[in-house]
Amino acid sequence: MVSVYNDADYLSVYKQKKRVFGVFMGITLAYLALCVAMLVYHISLPYADPRDTLPKVIVYIVSALYVVFIFPFMAIKYSRVRRYFKMLTYVSEGLKTEEKNYFYTFREKSLQKDNIDVVGCVFETWSKKKSEWMEREVYADAEKPLPEFGSGDYVHYIAQSNFVVQYEILEKHAYEFSEYEEDEEYEDEEEDGEGEMEEETMAEGEQQA
Repeated sequence: MVSVYNDADYLSVYKQKKRVFGVFMGITLAYLALCVAMLVYHISLPYADPRDTLPKVIVYIVSALYVVFIFPFMAIKYSRVRRYFKMLTYVSEGLKTEEKNYFYTFREKSLQKDNIDVVGCVFETWSKKKSEWMEREVYADAEKPLPEFGSGDYVHYIAQSNFVVQYEILEKHAYEFSEYEEDEEYEDEEEDGEGEMEEETMAEGEQQA
């Protein structure tokens, strides 16, 4: 089976997380050291000395720059790396599900799972009980190359928290989804939309009455 993640991925993200946090700590310590130095300088000056304005101005400017830098840095860069590291930890240690289904299509739209960019992988499985195809969607990491799935491929895959972590194409083009099935799915979506519109119209009429 093809493994989406390996030990090198985990180690790389771990080092990146430490590096980003190290940059944050270095800048924070430098900022605190400057504030302490300006405080010492302020205390050493005589009362009402005109030079007392300089340390105040420096602290104000540096504080503003620190806040402007630190919020985007920690809220975007560090937070993103930390979430990705957390996801890889779950991938290596968490419970996994194993399934075999027919691949239908990639879901071409912006998706996020646990605040991580993903691409939806839509599978179809035949339900004997309902005598119809049931949709099963798992997620491929957008940071990784997309799996080489083709429509109708019979795929054996392992997922953790709906992320595909391992996969194997058992048979290429094992099933061919007909245009009729695609049209029927599209019509069902249209009917659902029309039904919702009718319900909204009826509710508005009742409110007006």
